[in-house]
This record gives sequence, C-alpha cells and structure tokens, in this order.
Amino acid sequence: MPGDVANPSVPAPARLVVRLPNWIGDIVMATPALRALRTHWPDAHIAVAGPAHAQPLLNGLESIDEVIALPSRKEGGVGALRTGAALLREGAFEMALLLTHSFSTSLVARWAGIPRRAGYGGGWRSSLLTDVVPCGRERGRHRMPIPMVESYFRLLEALGIPRGSHRFELAVTDEEEGKARDWLERHGIEEGESVFGIHAGSSFGPSKLWIPERFAEVADRLYERHGSRSVLFCGPLEQDLVREIASHAKSPILQAADDPIDLATLKAVIRRLKLLISTDTGPRHLGPAFDIPTVVLMGSTDPRFTNTNLHDSLVVRTEVDCSPCQLKVCPIDHRCMERLTPDMVLAATERLLQR
Repeated sequence: MPGDVANPSVPAPARLVVRLPNWIGDIVMATPALRALRTHWPDAHIAVAGPAHAQPLLNGLESIDEVIALPSRKEGGVGALRTGAALLREGAFEMALLLTHSFSTSLVARWAGIPRRAGYGGGWRSSLLTDVVPCGRERGRHRMPIPMVESYFRLLEALGIPRGSHRFELAVTDEEEGKARDWLERHGIEEGESVFGIHAGSSFGPSKLWIPERFAEVADRLYERHGSRSVLFCGPLEQDLVREIASHAKSPILQAADDPIDLATLKAVIRRLKLLISTDTGPRHLGPAFDIPTVVLMGSTDPRFTNTNLHDSLVVRTEVDCSPCQLKVCPIDHRCMERLTPDMVLAATERLLQR
C-alpha cells in the first residue's frame, strides 16, 4: 500500500532504477550505495537516473549498467517531469530507489508506473511511495545532519540490503586519461610531473567562496616550497573568478577558464594531482575517490553532511557563532571565510604532504 513503512523483505528485482541526487558531490557520495546494491543483487540490471551533466562522472563504474539522463525541471517545468517519467516507463523497472529528498522525483517515479518506490518520507512524499523510510530530524525541523553516505546506507538497510564500505568509487576510462594527458601537455606539464589542484568556485552560492588573492598566495607559496605548479579548475560560470585568481599569482599557474576541462576529463586530471585544495563543492569529493590528499575550505555549510572518507583530507574552518548557516549568500560580513588565512590552509597542506 502507498505510504507503508519500508519492508526489509524485498525480493531481488530484475530491473532497478536509482534516482541520483542532483549535486555532483552527493552523486560521488552515492557510489558506496551503488556498490552495495551491486554486491547484494549481482544479477539485477541496475540503472541510475539523474541530471545529464553528471553522466560523465559515472563512466566506467562496474556497479551500474545504464545511465538515464533526465531533463531539468528548472528548465522544462512540469513538461520535463512528464518527459522524465516517460523515459523511466520505457525501462520497465520493477523498483525505484530514491536517494533524493524531493517531492518531484517521487512524483516522476509514480507517473512512470514503477510498482515499488522506496525513499525517505516527509515533504508530502510519503503518499507517492510504497516503501517509506522515516527521515531523522534535528530539533524537530531540519533534516538530521549526517554524512550523505550514511543517509544512503540507512535507506538501503531499511530494505534489508547490507551496507558496505564508505569509500567513494569513481573510474577513469582510457579516453578520459588521454584527454587529461593532452590537456596537461598543452600547458607544459610532463608525464610524472607533480602538480597541485585548486578548485575555488561553487555553484551553490557565494557563501562558500574564499578571497581570490588568498588562493593566489597559496599557489605562490606552494610553488616556492615544492617547485610544483598549480592548476585552477573552472566550473560553469566561474571563468571570471579563475582569471582573477590567476591575475594575482606571481608563480607560473595553469588555469582552465580559457581551456575548459569537462567533468570526465576532470576526474583523470585530479587523479594525477599531488594534492587538491577546494571549497566545499562537488569536485572536492573527487580527491578522496582517487586517494588524493585534499584540503577543504569550509564556512557556511555543516561539515556533518560530508564527515566521511577523511583519511587523506583535512577540513579548514573557523568556529564562528553563525556557522553553519547553510545559506547561499551571507547576510552579514562573511566572517566564516574571511577569517580563513593562507597560513591555515598551507599548514593543512603540509600536514597532508608529510603523511
């Protein structure tokens, strides 16, 4: 019956679709759950459905058989939801596992006629699901801030699917490796030469951003200490930010604003890094996926949502009374990021490099 609490006695489906989250970082944090599904149901056809821009991120993963690119509701409105439902209906799936906390994704699964639909309840979603997993709350209002990996595993466990390792998992194809090698060679990086990576942007909003001059200072001082250049990665609409950082740098620096790196190639470039420095944004999770030491600059967001896979990572943040606010735009003086200094970031990089 719709709205029933999840039943742990779920028979193995022949065809299963997993609705991925929309954010790049959350998709990376979903890879342990996908691996656990493959382990538990090795003979099932496991498809994943999500935003089209995330498809290259999943290239080469053995835990999935098919990637379905769904149209954007933001761009296409209700029509996009109906198109997405039609795409899922064509797959003749027996079960949908929803990793999202979203009414619209639950509605699409219902419109697609998928007989079994499992996900977290709340937000008017429960009536659209056949298997409802209660969503933990903090202080009765907000979703419980636990690592997203843990959230996905709890959903699986409610269906009787054992959890596995928290380790992220991404793959790099030969084609992606070749594109990364070509990009680095165009910028004078030879095979085997060490390079640092800096991802300074964030599509979430300006509350996550750090001061451009300070990123440039970090790149300069890393070059002075280690003789390795830094590459400035560039997400969509981040070209001006990347160019500004490069303009302040005194050391030779590579930047992807004028020679873009797509998401598939980004995986392969990050896998070659000596160390990655990033704001709290999606590409930060690519570092741990390839065991690359990673320094994360965090201010407005709650670290409890990403507090996992930190074996080769350090989070640099200051304790201020208004953080974490989870706001996209700081309404006051951005003190959580203003108080982060280059010395703090460099100290974290040296700690990781000395390991």
